[in-house]
Amino acid sequence: MSPLTEQRAADRLAAMDAQDILVLAPAGCGKTQALAQRAARLINDHAVIAPRKILALTFSNKARDNLASRLTEILPSAARTRVTVTNFHGLAGRLVRAHGAVIGIDPVQPFPERGSHRRLRAAAGLGYRTAAAERALTLAKTRLQDDDEVMAQLAASGEDLAVTYERILREAQQIDYDDLLRYGARLLTDPRVARLYREHFAVVLVDEVQDLSLLQLGMVQAIGAGRTTYAGDPAQGIYGFAGARPSAVFDAIRAADPTEVRLDVSYRSSPPVLQAVNQLAAELGTTPLHCANPDNWGDDCKVDLRAFEDTAAEAEALVAAVRQDLADDAHCTVGVMTRSFRRMTDIARALDLAGLDYQDWYQPTVVPQIAELLHRNLPEALAAGSDRVEQLAALERLCRSQLPPDDAPTLDELSIACEALRDRLTTSPLQQTLAAFRPHTTSDAPVSPGLHLLTGHAGKGQEFDVGYVIGLEEGSIPDFRSTQGEALAEELRVLHVMASRARRRLVFTRVENRWRTPRWYAAEQPSRWWHLLERSV
Repeated sequence: MSPLTEQRAADRLAAMDAQDILVLAPAGCGKTQALAQRAARLINDHAVIAPRKILALTFSNKARDNLASRLTEILPSAARTRVTVTNFHGLAGRLVRAHGAVIGIDPVQPFPERGSHRRLRAAAGLGYRTAAAERALTLAKTRLQDDDEVMAQLAASGEDLAVTYERILREAQQIDYDDLLRYGARLLTDPRVARLYREHFAVVLVDEVQDLSLLQLGMVQAIGAGRTTYAGDPAQGIYGFAGARPSAVFDAIRAADPTEVRLDVSYRSSPPVLQAVNQLAAELGTTPLHCANPDNWGDDCKVDLRAFEDTAAEAEALVAAVRQDLADDAHCTVGVMTRSFRRMTDIARALDLAGLDYQDWYQPTVVPQIAELLHRNLPEALAAGSDRVEQLAALERLCRSQLPPDDAPTLDELSIACEALRDRLTTSPLQQTLAAFRPHTTSDAPVSPGLHLLTGHAGKGQEFDVGYVIGLEEGSIPDFRSTQGEALAEELRVLHVMASRARRRLVFTRVENRWRTPRWYAAEQPSRWWHLLERSV
């Protein structure tokens, strides 16, 4: 393994030939841009010769759209078709549609969508307090097992809710997202299928590898062994609940002896913010960051830690601070982040009382592509009848007919949007409900000016001029359910992700008395990482 740590590592990466490469890139280091430049260089240098293509794989829809946008900026229009950008569910959907019969799967079965999935989960009794059943399902479905083996493992786990859910899912003749990935991974174990994809894709690029499960890594290696660029950051691995295994995945990648490239220059954050981020990175044992232009930041760049008596006092102070932030700069972006939205209750109430507008990332929003599709088909849907429910059903049918049947991620986004519209039809007509929906910004665009409330998981991949990280108490950060082992390590990574969203200023808060009622009084202990952060002030 030959580390490359020079500041121009991204340029060196772009020029390397087709081989296994591991790019270690903390937040704000230009990782996505570096991957796009590598794809462009491989095409321009004729390292990828038509009809072969580059496969660019991402973990989420957001990362997929971000990488696709960067490629659009860099590649001439004729070369853009030479790169297939998809997430893992999109790849799995393509595999199932084309080759499902190889392992006895119906190629035209409906793909999972979160709207119907939520209803099936509710019918099985899965919810906030069923973590053990959720873990049993994840363990069973992130392995190379057929349906009978999955059910046998669930039965052996003793988690009756997991068994009930799986039985309800099958009776409804549906699959969930873990099933879709499992089917895709199983198909790639067939030598004939794997060979087709290896011959079609000359190079594979994988973004956010810390979010992969070993099952997903196996899919990558089946297609691109010896020709894959993996990019990610162990300190941003926060999806263990979804089956991600950051340590095991990085160990498996390194076992193939890739060339290692380190991007350690931040183009996002000011020196004071980086100092706090580096304190957390050091605790995680990952790459420290250097500011690309340390002299180009103003005097207002700093990190604060503030303790309050209770959440009401915290909310009052935050309202005043945010009001001042927005008064100083109308184009300022402010992110208020917590580990869980339950910790945001008093803050949201105080903002409402103060009349401050904000974007609540916990509420369903519409991606621009889906918003355009819904609005385009609205007139025809309204003509279908006067009943609001029938109009929405017609609107969803029209939109579905205009999307590729194997585009599982986009179909899912449509399902989420229609589910959110359905919840609001009792109070407003369909056209008024749809008009009130506020599409969020595209994945490649910066967040809109103003105030945003979000969790650490929702904020991944975003950035804000000013970041407030709320809830540095034991039981909140780290969460009371995750206080040991790998679960605790992931809590620290969530904190690291939230801190690394900030550009100019970063504020951490905690309260001394979170619960204060006539019946219940409990003092709060500072987060175990509070004193670590104090070193950065």
